Amino acid sequence: MKHKVICVSYGKGGHQEQMKRLLTLLSASIPDDIKLIVFTDSEHELNTSIKIQSSFLYPEARDKYSSWRTLSNIPKLFFYQIRDVILINRKYNVVGYVATGPGVSILPALLFKLMKVKVIGFESWSRFYQKSYTGKILYLISDMFFVQNKSLLRVYKNAAYKGRL
Repeated sequence: MKHKVICVSYGKGGHQEQMKRLLTLLSASIPDDIKLIVFTDSEHELNTSIKIQSSFLYPEARDKYSSWRTLSNIPKLFFYQIRDVILINRKYNVVGYVATGPGVSILPALLFKLMKVKVIGFESWSRFYQKSYTGKILYLISDMFFVQNKSLLRVYKNAAYKGRL
């Protein structure tokens, strides 16, 4: 029998803080037998009361200072993420995938969606009027998509607003 896991994905800084707050809110309702698997580009550990089964550290999908480095990062990122998602799906019973962004969250979301895993996406709390690149994609493939500012309900018609994390 495969062990149940929830995969979570977040990036550095605010994305990680949003995930930390979300997991703190959900910790009482997640059974003890469910563990987390983390996909991230952040070197900092996620402090949560939910046991982390394993973490996968990837390079940032986009280099803010160099388009060339972005182009060289993406093939490596795709290769490792595809490999890791396949291995995780073979070893565990993945019951959900939750992403607070950024780009490191996109490919695993798509792959898990193709594997019939429920995907939940969050638009960054720093967005008020425009969609982020990651938000645009996660919105299309998520089973549930949340915005953290009411003003975004105009641009994400089928999103839900539950407040800020």
